[in-house]
Amino acid sequence: MLSRMNDLLAAYAGAGIAVLGVLLVLSFLVLLLQSRARRVQANRLEQATRLLKNIKPSAGVENNLNIILEIYSGIVDSHGYAFYLRDDSQQKYLLKSVRHLHDVKGRKVAPTYNRLAPDKKETYQPPISLSVEGIGKEMDVVQEGRVPLLSIPIAGGKGLIRIGPIESISGSVRKRLEFVNELLPQVVDVLVETDRMKIQTDIVVTSETALRSVSSMALNADAVMKKTLEMFATSMGISDAFISFQAKGGFHVPVLFGWTASQENAIYQDREVGAQLWRAIAQREDVVIRPNNAQYPKLSNLLNVRGQELLLIGKFTDSIRTGLLVCRVDLAGETELSEEQYATSMRALTKALSRLLRIQNMIKPMTNNYIDLMKLLSKTIDDLNPYTVGYSELMSRYSIIIAQELGLPQREIQDIALAAYLSNIGVLGLSEELYLKEGKFSEIEFEKMKLHAEVGAEIIEMLLGNQAVASYVRYHHERMDGHGYPEGLRGSEIPMGAKIIAVVQTFLAKINGRKYRTPLPFDKALELLKNAAGSQLDPQAVDALVRWYQKKRSAVKTTGQALGPCWEMTCSTAEVCANCPAYGQVHLNCWEMDTNNCKAHGKSCESCFVYTEAMARRNALGGKVV
Repeated sequence: MLSRMNDLLAAYAGAGIAVLGVLLVLSFLVLLLQSRARRVQANRLEQATRLLKNIKPSAGVENNLNIILEIYSGIVDSHGYAFYLRDDSQQKYLLKSVRHLHDVKGRKVAPTYNRLAPDKKETYQPPISLSVEGIGKEMDVVQEGRVPLLSIPIAGGKGLIRIGPIESISGSVRKRLEFVNELLPQVVDVLVETDRMKIQTDIVVTSETALRSVSSMALNADAVMKKTLEMFATSMGISDAFISFQAKGGFHVPVLFGWTASQENAIYQDREVGAQLWRAIAQREDVVIRPNNAQYPKLSNLLNVRGQELLLIGKFTDSIRTGLLVCRVDLAGETELSEEQYATSMRALTKALSRLLRIQNMIKPMTNNYIDLMKLLSKTIDDLNPYTVGYSELMSRYSIIIAQELGLPQREIQDIALAAYLSNIGVLGLSEELYLKEGKFSEIEFEKMKLHAEVGAEIIEMLLGNQAVASYVRYHHERMDGHGYPEGLRGSEIPMGAKIIAVVQTFLAKINGRKYRTPLPFDKALELLKNAAGSQLDPQAVDALVRWYQKKRSAVKTTGQALGPCWEMTCSTAEVCANCPAYGQVHLNCWEMDTNNCKAHGKSCESCFVYTEAMARRNALGGKVV
């Protein structure tokens, strides 16, 4: 009996110990799970804190998106990370920020680039845009070509993150990603709205700057001279220039930039500098002082100039006083412009300065009469660069042609002509480096460049009070399909004047070249213009221009002659035409002359639309002309 009791107690004791063991294990598991949950929560809190702490709306959308990608790179170890934001007008996701954290050998390195800059070392380059269609709503591994990518949609379809190459992710990583992803919609909303407000602020600030600039130029001669000379220098690649007037007891220098401190001191204080410059130009309007000229050693010594350089000197007057404009061209620097191009542009600048200052003297008592000043400023901007000579005049002429073909009222035609001439006046609010940049703009530069339409409209509204002209300038970069700017107007929402200007601007961009771009043959340009009708351009306005050209070409179909004198068709300046043997010639086409002055305004016969149009008619007749 006692033995049986002992066995029973032993059994109960064993069971108790087993239960106790189970309880201890369960308790340990609970504590472990609680500890793990606390670590997860702490990790999530750390991620959220880091995200909120590092996000600074004032830093811009792209910089903040890069910070978000950095957080994702701490969760998922991969090669590349891309952040897209949705553009509802295009129904696409647009690439806004990119990070790469590994080189080709897998060694962890610093980010190789941000935004859209290419890096040939990377094995995967995200596309610039993705169609909204086909993008799922859940996190998933997808294939882009042969590359597996982790696709992470932002809730509400506001954005998309792509990480890759990556084959799969663990459950724990997925949970961490989902947690961070829950924070993003509100953050993205704030960033996008902040960026939109920043752009609007830029418009206001730029408009105010431009208005102050134009207003000061209306009343301040020094402001006119400074702005025009700076644009000329930037356009022509000239780094050193100044303007000098004779004054009692010496010389007055209101504008000077680019020279060294010792050179500035000589220009400001040494009266012999001014005296030698006036002796060099003598009775001429302009002169080029070369290293082999007799005056060069004396001037180069006075100005502390060394090396192989040209000194350009031009004379101008405002009816009250006469001034000299002096520029230094470093022949050792990279330049594709000839001495004749420099001299021609200098003559254009001095004549423009004389006219600007004379008009300024006239309008000082009539501050409401800004039209002539604004048109002359637009023309001056054009004529500073050989490749844009006559641009504003061409814009106005072609716009009148289209408006007349459409049968618009005379008053509306006048407003359209003025708006076309002033369509680029807003660049006065931009930096010269931005407006005169060659090649493609970066994304930020393009956004700033787009401001010129609204800034120009603001200038016109404030100075002319013509709402119609202002609206044509404001909306001349809108598109028929709604993908233009600044407001994304479409179709009938766009004023007809703006539609006409858009057609002319597109056409001129195709038939006129730049230093970095060869113009298209005339018929090719016309064909591309017709192809853009309906999506980008207004079909009626395009058809009106094409119809006008067809009528004009029919009149000279079999003659082999140009449609008109080249100096009229290209709106060349008097400075270009005065030295051109083709000017005034009525029996020969300009390209049939032994020599011409095409290069002085950035053209060559082989690519000029005056020539390519005539050759297209001749080729259509099998080379036979009457």
